[in-house]
Amino acid sequence: MTSFGRWLRPEYGAIAALLLLVAAGGARWRALARHPLAWLVLAFVVYAVLQAAYVAQLAPGVPVAKHLSANAEPVRVGVFACAIGAWLADRPRYMPHLLGLMVVGFALAALACAPWRELGAVVAGSLRLRFRYAENIVGEYAAIGLLLLTLYAASTPLRGRAAKAAALGLAALLLLACLLYAQSRAAWLAAGLIPLVAVAHQRAVTARWRRPAAVAAAAAVFAVAAVLCVGYTLVARRFAGGEALAEALAHGGLATLPPSSASVRLQLAALGLHAWQAHPLLGSGLYGIGPMIAASGIRIADYVPPHLHNAYLQAAVGLGGIGAALLLAAFGVLVRELVLARRAGEVGAALYWALLGSLGIVLVVNAFDFLLWRFDYLRAPLEILLGCCFALSLRRRGAGPAAGAA
Repeated sequence: MTSFGRWLRPEYGAIAALLLLVAAGGARWRALARHPLAWLVLAFVVYAVLQAAYVAQLAPGVPVAKHLSANAEPVRVGVFACAIGAWLADRPRYMPHLLGLMVVGFALAALACAPWRELGAVVAGSLRLRFRYAENIVGEYAAIGLLLLTLYAASTPLRGRAAKAAALGLAALLLLACLLYAQSRAAWLAAGLIPLVAVAHQRAVTARWRRPAAVAAAAAVFAVAAVLCVGYTLVARRFAGGEALAEALAHGGLATLPPSSASVRLQLAALGLHAWQAHPLLGSGLYGIGPMIAASGIRIADYVPPHLHNAYLQAAVGLGGIGAALLLAAFGVLVRELVLARRAGEVGAALYWALLGSLGIVLVVNAFDFLLWRFDYLRAPLEILLGCCFALSLRRRGAGPAAGAA
């Protein structure tokens, strides 16, 4: 969950895992050939090539290579997730360490890339917190980090380990500050999953839910109260105008509202729906969405949205119903395999809920933004999460050595 530049790119590890997979020999490839995810990825690769050729006919001025490059971004997620999963299937103990490294990487990014000279403006709310990526990504990663820290604290005995408890507390405060000052409303909403996942984890461990639920509710109330005490003005400003927006939607007067992030998102949704209806099955190409938005005149001051601010609509418009269905099928297979791996005892409660909860946060945030595959620092965390699910699936299906629950 970092973006430090060319010398430390997040996908370098996935590339190494792919090279290891190439040299792994026939047994690993036979295991991949028996898994439905590999075939879904292969089907999507074929579709991505054919769809790029099709949409190039719709816009003769854009070469096929540009459409192929855009379609290659979701392909990377699938291919690298398979490579990471194939490598992790024999090494399940590494999965929690990878998730921990994601949190450490985000904390390092916060310390190294925060705008320290403008910290006063960030705290005052006049400047949203960003590192070497956009504010909404900061919020999403902070929410995932808080979830992982919460589950780690709930599954690790901390009595008599004051140093570890203090380190976890400081890390949690850092992540909570990043979540607040990124001012991402979608991330704030997604963070509501954290106490729910914590309760589900504790219920899975202790077979009880009332006491964990009470503790989680108290912690959530305390966190919300602390956030409002520190940043009430900031939070109120982010939700200001909600009544006017609701009234405009009820009376069809959206065009009369001044441009804002909420009103622009609604305009983008209408534009995307219209574009999808024009090419519902094969789509109009991921590469063409940016120029389409620029030509529509939708903007806030000098800012022209580069995407539709909804990952699901973005996939449907760019890839069409067929491409979006292939992506949905691949994701559904992995989630189902994660659930089956839990039932088979291949994964412990903490790791299971860490993966499921993190994917849930990604799903919620991407309903209001497009943070799936445009850059390697977006793809890499998703590749690790999906790769862990794939590894557990391979182990459940007998592709990995028999071992205890991860």
